[in-house]
Amino acid sequence: MLAIVADSTVYLTKKEASAYGVRIVPQTYIIGGRVYKETYADTFGDFPSLIKNSKLTMETAQPSVDEFLDAFRHLSKKGYDILCITISSRLSSAYYNAVLAKKQLNSGRVEVVDSSLTAGGMYLLVKKARHLAAGGLGLEEVVGGIYRYMPSISIRFSVDDLSLLRSSHRLGSVRKSVSAVLNRKPLLRLSGGTIIAEDIAYGSSNKIRKMFAGIPYNTANIIIHYIVPSQRIDMIARLAHRLFPDAVVERRQLGPVLGIHLGCSVIGVVWSTK
Repeated sequence: MLAIVADSTVYLTKKEASAYGVRIVPQTYIIGGRVYKETYADTFGDFPSLIKNSKLTMETAQPSVDEFLDAFRHLSKKGYDILCITISSRLSSAYYNAVLAKKQLNSGRVEVVDSSLTAGGMYLLVKKARHLAAGGLGLEEVVGGIYRYMPSISIRFSVDDLSLLRSSHRLGSVRKSVSAVLNRKPLLRLSGGTIIAEDIAYGSSNKIRKMFAGIPYNTANIIIHYIVPSQRIDMIARLAHRLFPDAVVERRQLGPVLGIHLGCSVIGVVWSTK
């Protein structure tokens, strides 16, 4: 039997976590000294208002070694083999803490995978892992399948304010002036597990068009990420259905931890090819 462990930036609802056999290890976010645990995607409440309206200091913290170890011990005692999938190690120390927890586990079989992704990318890996396990593959074979599947997943996104990413030191090669002239907005991409600038968009319609530029026609899955629901998100989802009629298109809300670093204006597109 295979159990999956993932940190909370996979953003599964309680129902999804149960369906895919996933134990969520929470990331932490801190607003004005008050500590919150990020768990299931349908338990966050009205966090966008909390983030947008807060003038207090906001920060995040990765799951601790002990939190991963507790999850591993609980599942190991029940006889599960464990696949742990974490947010990119270049965005968080969650992966390294999971590896340390694995080393401290006295018994059981655990494999820890650095997804080099987050959010919808991790979600697709979870779905793939469960599909492979349901087909009768063992832990090592599932891990191999995950690593083969990983390069087919891409993440592109745009934010209105780069200052949050800069202050978090999670932003790669983006010049400071890139968003300061004529209100130009960079399109960002997760590449090699880190955030890089991919293109420049001028205005909302140009940004949306470039969001989908270069996505292969044979794309199997498209996820539209957002924090605040809006008519624009509805329009982007309809456009995705029209451009990629054979793809599974989903809208998925991001949570507080990524929201603190990206801002509530973020719009993202995650896709995977067949």
